[in-house]
Amino acid sequence: MYRKLLAIIALFAAFTTTMTAQRLKFEEGKRYHIVCAQFPQGCVTDGATAGQNTPLYHQAQRTNADETYWEFVGAGDACLIKNVKTGKYITYDGVRQDSPQLLRYVSMTDDPGNSAYWYIFLQDGDIFTIRNAKHYEQLWDVRVDSYCVGTYNNSNAGNQNQQFFFLDENGNRVPARAANDTGNGFDVSLWMDATAESPDGWTFVGDAWTDPGFGTYSNNAAWVYSPFLERWHSQWEGGLYDGKLMQTLKNLPAGNYTLTADVIAVLQGWNASDFGTPAEGVFLFGNNENAKCSTGSERPETYSVNVTIGEEGIMELGISIENTTANWVACDNFRLLFNGTEEQMLEGEKNKVRKELADFFTASEIEARIAATNDDFYALEELRSSTKTMAGIDPMTKALRNLHVDDHALVYVESLDLYLCTIPLEKFDKDYQARIDYEQREGSSLLSIDGKQVEPGTNYNFKKVEAEKTYKFSMKMADGTFVEKNVTFTSLPVVKLYGSFNNSYQPGSIIVHEPNKPAPQLLNMKAKWRGGITNGSSKHKRNYHVKLLDENGEKLEQKFFGLRNDNSWILESCQVDMSRIRNRILTDLWNDYSVKPYYIDQEPKAMTGTRGRFVELILNDEYRGIYCMTENLDRKQMKLKKYDETTGEVHGQLWKSKDWSYGVFMGHDSDRANYSLTRHPSNYDNRSEAWENYNVKYPDMDDVYPTDWEVLYNAVDFVCTANDTKFKEQFSEYFDLPLVIDYYILMETILSTDNHGKNMFFATYDKQQDKKITFSVWDMDATSGQRWSDDYYHQSFLGPEQDYATFITRYEHGDYNLFRRLRNTNTEDFNMQVRLRYRDLRQTYLATDAIIKRFENQLNEFKVCGADEREYAKWSYDTDVARRELNFDTEMEYLRDWFTRRMEYLDTKRFDIASLPSGVKGVQTEPQSTNIAIYTLGGQKVANTTRAKAKDVLGTLPFGVYIVDGRKVIVGK
Repeated sequence: MYRKLLAIIALFAAFTTTMTAQRLKFEEGKRYHIVCAQFPQGCVTDGATAGQNTPLYHQAQRTNADETYWEFVGAGDACLIKNVKTGKYITYDGVRQDSPQLLRYVSMTDDPGNSAYWYIFLQDGDIFTIRNAKHYEQLWDVRVDSYCVGTYNNSNAGNQNQQFFFLDENGNRVPARAANDTGNGFDVSLWMDATAESPDGWTFVGDAWTDPGFGTYSNNAAWVYSPFLERWHSQWEGGLYDGKLMQTLKNLPAGNYTLTADVIAVLQGWNASDFGTPAEGVFLFGNNENAKCSTGSERPETYSVNVTIGEEGIMELGISIENTTANWVACDNFRLLFNGTEEQMLEGEKNKVRKELADFFTASEIEARIAATNDDFYALEELRSSTKTMAGIDPMTKALRNLHVDDHALVYVESLDLYLCTIPLEKFDKDYQARIDYEQREGSSLLSIDGKQVEPGTNYNFKKVEAEKTYKFSMKMADGTFVEKNVTFTSLPVVKLYGSFNNSYQPGSIIVHEPNKPAPQLLNMKAKWRGGITNGSSKHKRNYHVKLLDENGEKLEQKFFGLRNDNSWILESCQVDMSRIRNRILTDLWNDYSVKPYYIDQEPKAMTGTRGRFVELILNDEYRGIYCMTENLDRKQMKLKKYDETTGEVHGQLWKSKDWSYGVFMGHDSDRANYSLTRHPSNYDNRSEAWENYNVKYPDMDDVYPTDWEVLYNAVDFVCTANDTKFKEQFSEYFDLPLVIDYYILMETILSTDNHGKNMFFATYDKQQDKKITFSVWDMDATSGQRWSDDYYHQSFLGPEQDYATFITRYEHGDYNLFRRLRNTNTEDFNMQVRLRYRDLRQTYLATDAIIKRFENQLNEFKVCGADEREYAKWSYDTDVARRELNFDTEMEYLRDWFTRRMEYLDTKRFDIASLPSGVKGVQTEPQSTNIAIYTLGGQKVANTTRAKAKDVLGTLPFGVYIVDGRKVIVGK
């Protein structure tokens, strides 16, 4: 995107996160003394007028001279401070004089710029500090030895010479306003449901608005500062299409409001020196009132509109684009002011709280909570917002209790004003006869569906259930009002999360509605965001790690979708993947075809991949789209032997590779092709949970300290340093070769960009018995023609006709040295085993049609149940997908073509399966059984035996090469 950054201003995040500017009760046109708390008899004066060699000076005694008085200009959080006599403004200039006594950093200027704005913060009572808005670290300071007034770099302002109070002309101290009193109305911006920091909470009419993730544009007090929201396309395309960015506020107190926002609306120039043309057809609106927004450059302006709200208490607000000439519209800093008295504002706030808490508490409980706030606006807002993370009463439940369709609950999605009901997929594309159960509340009417009354306990025939088709459910409330809502069916489970989450575990609740189960219970849980790049500050569709809890806060295990019984679940957003399904489909493919780990005889249920189910996620009643709810890849999934708490003996171990390193690549540095056979990886420290970008997963270091890195270190060091002879002879002592072969085939098949060392799990079943390492798959979004970065979506270099090793060396961080050494040394005939195994799999799991069918089946379910369109509406054009359109039909065409060409390339070029000898089998697909057969290279069976007796049987056979349990064995002298 073409951008001209005009005035880049770095604001301290501490201002927005930890402090709020406090406007005093200054009156326009009135003048005030500024007094340092350490010298309460004096005041700040213009230094030059007072004959001082410093712009600002704190004189010992107050006088009524004009130069000792100041006016405060500006209605926002930041204000200008203007001398009454000179008309000049106090401005931070960053310059100091040589003499320490004249340290200042301020000057007096005629034309105020960004550095002339000051924040006033309440310190205590009527004592304040004064900070520069642009250079937040700079606060006012009076030098106690020279009385020079300047600024000082300080975050605490704990000294009296950095604290001030203000006096009017009558000598009265100026008190602080109410916390949200701006002097020109009460700031009730918290009543808005969304801000310009994210598309979340906004409704789009027409094209989506997105956060570009970069950019700072300023014009005095007007700011458009990342994150913000915008619509943009190239100026060559002309004006933007019509549309709106809007939200609807409810339960507002009647009265007059002022809505403001900082907006850029411009037809951009054609080169760097052309600032552009003022736009037509862009408006800031509140209900039926609007203000034209038109900027002649990429410099924002502040626009405002006055709106009168009646007893209905509703305001629709936002930005409207109608026949515009602008190719770029950006907005930030939406602000809502209530233009009434403090008493009216607080009473309106209390009524708003009462209405919004009515779905959660009794009237007496609500009044007790309101009383506890002591009429503090922000305390009332904290009380009101607390319900956003609680499961309330949905609109239909206010009239009918326990409304179910064939035992399935209706799940309300407030952001869509729609109910979802999950039913089995086979119910779609036909009439659906379902039993309707509910209980009437006193005074409410019977339920009607599409105008037909339905008695409780009777059947209703939903005609031709299909994607996005809605059925109108209506009923009359006890108070005579009607509730009328649309219901649509989905075949995906519906998951509702309640809570406010971040990078650490936070309390909340979850309910999982399954299509083949009756209505579930709401469960306690804790959850946090998870992921690496996908958890960046600019990302919107977050991943979540959920841990279920009982009523006492203890671990609670629950089974979902027929998967394992567990308390730990992952909600994967599939954020970058334009199909949303690569990781799940490919993990399932791996689970189906891969050789079982070497300890399968001891643990028949061991798995080296997760299982999961696609769901539709609703977060705090907002639709968040298609997610995959999966098991964890952990000790439990892999069935590793547990730590012995009695003896303190470590058995099974599990590690995950988080990022690239010399150790993760097992023998070369990221982005360098100089592979080593002599350099050891860095030393490990058993007191640390991380080594060489591997992390301990089991035993958890909170349970077992110190940990033990020896097994993993020795395996990595072996690959890094063993000479070729030793590598060939001992590789199978360190690694689970049959599974490594299958993993390598997977990487070749899907042309993975992010799974050759990184994004892998490494495990040993029981270090006391066998220190062999086996692999598990993880996070395969960046595969099959898509990269881990949305910047490289469907680029030509991701094409299917290329060698895997060359590809990851040329375009990623280098070849995986473990694979490289296996190929170069041909350990245990690795190259032939891979070819044979690949050829065998091509007849079953890796058949081109079989792979494509997996993708088609899942995307088809999204289409059949309408989840695809809901996903498009929520996430198309978001910055998570680099502002691209989501279209699963287009993506399926791409995947179909990509896999067809990839498998043809592997067949004919990479593995040349046509030249392989017939009758020779690769590594077995099924678990290695106790009973085994021995074959010649020609495919003739020569013996049946058991694994334990295989060595003895081989000793009786003629010299030659045999296939034993899927591996070549040489019998010789």
